[in-house]
Amino acid sequence: MLRTRSTRTGVAVVVLAGVMASVWQGATAAAPARVPGAPQTPIKHIVFVLKENRSFDEYFGALPGVNGATSATCWQAGGGTRNIDPLPITPDPMPQDISHSPSSFTQANHGGAMNGFCHEYGAIDTKTGQDLADTQMHREQIPNYWRYAEHYGIGDNMFASWRGASFANNVFMLAAQAGRYDPSLGYRTISGLPLSPSTKPLYSWGCDDPADTTVQMLGVDGSTSSEYPCFNFATLPSLLDHYQLPWRFYADEGHFQFIHASPNAFGYLRCPNATVYPCAKSPYWNQHVPASKQIFTDAAANDLPAVSWYLPFQTEHPPKTACAGESSTVALLNALMQSPEWSSTAVVVTWDEWGGFFDHVRPPTAAGTNTNVSYGFRVPLLVISPWVKSGTLADGGRVGHSFFAHPSLLRFVEKNWALPSLGAADAPTSYVAGEPTPGSLMGFFDFSDPTNPPKPDPFLLTPQACPGLSRAQREAMRAANPD
Repeated sequence: MLRTRSTRTGVAVVVLAGVMASVWQGATAAAPARVPGAPQTPIKHIVFVLKENRSFDEYFGALPGVNGATSATCWQAGGGTRNIDPLPITPDPMPQDISHSPSSFTQANHGGAMNGFCHEYGAIDTKTGQDLADTQMHREQIPNYWRYAEHYGIGDNMFASWRGASFANNVFMLAAQAGRYDPSLGYRTISGLPLSPSTKPLYSWGCDDPADTTVQMLGVDGSTSSEYPCFNFATLPSLLDHYQLPWRFYADEGHFQFIHASPNAFGYLRCPNATVYPCAKSPYWNQHVPASKQIFTDAAANDLPAVSWYLPFQTEHPPKTACAGESSTVALLNALMQSPEWSSTAVVVTWDEWGGFFDHVRPPTAAGTNTNVSYGFRVPLLVISPWVKSGTLADGGRVGHSFFAHPSLLRFVEKNWALPSLGAADAPTSYVAGEPTPGSLMGFFDFSDPTNPPKPDPFLLTPQACPGLSRAQREAMRAANPD
């Protein structure tokens, strides 16, 4: 059976046109409006590398020079706390996944005490009894990520936008919201994962899902309801289309990780002009969502679009290994650094949510529209480009202490090409007085001399030789829930 929806052809353009008018009509002769769609810096290509399910402290808490922690506590049912000092090394691969649902967020946060990670479902190894949630990677496990941080840029105040699992955060990274700014949805926001009673597992989340698929939605008043996971509010791709800036989302359909390909959650991107879902592929979709390996071809051919998203097979979602995930990132960065376009490129490596792992920083609480939505725990953030400022880390890397969240990714693009916001969480006007506003990432860069980037030489690294996996470990990876 097909799921039918009302036609809203052109909705993104209509919304964006209104936003654009409100932003640009106030320009004066003394302060002329920047030309929207024209690069305002030497950066002409931004590449977002999408990773999953790691907290900042789990990956970088032991990195000297950042706001990290190497110890934790776990509250005890009988009273008091159990100290974990130092944090043990995270097994790689992990023997099991740790819950990262909204309820697990509440357990881990424990009223802001940040000492309930050990009580999340799956936090304790079912075979050994080890507290997996309160563990930490060391330099020798992810040496290249640490080297990128120490040479380029790392943000130690980056938070997931949603307090739960992946789908809402995936959508936030593309739209700076998950429905909360859409009146046609009653300002309800995604709060669960798409589920179909007839099809298990789902290989996509969005407009390709069976007609009986629903996702839980959260109202402003805390009420819950359900919705087919195919939406129409504006996204960064729709904004880029409006200003004729090319974009591509490199991902592999048919693999489990494709559920994180958030363009699939928007009808006007997945199948323009369609009125029923699931829908047939369109030339537009094929043009904008190529296979992940094509980014290597495009980089070598001097054909990177203005904005790229790269969703690799190795996403680092436990029990997938951090080692293999890091190596896939190194392979991409080596290809980009050897591309003719490297001198005009910026790469942002980001993770969707905490994956159940400990972090010591209490997330801020949104005070306005997203009060019962944001924020999740800290996640890693790497900013890599010839234009990154020198900083105080071991090899001249810069630490960004400013507050960032997933809308920061959109704000970076909007600032770089003088684009209006989407009017969602990427707009500074969406925040009330006293509420933290996510920055744009521009503070990582030095454009004072447009002909002379601070770090012009390619920083080529060698991917790790990752340990072989047992048959049981490989089977566990195939069977794991990829959310």
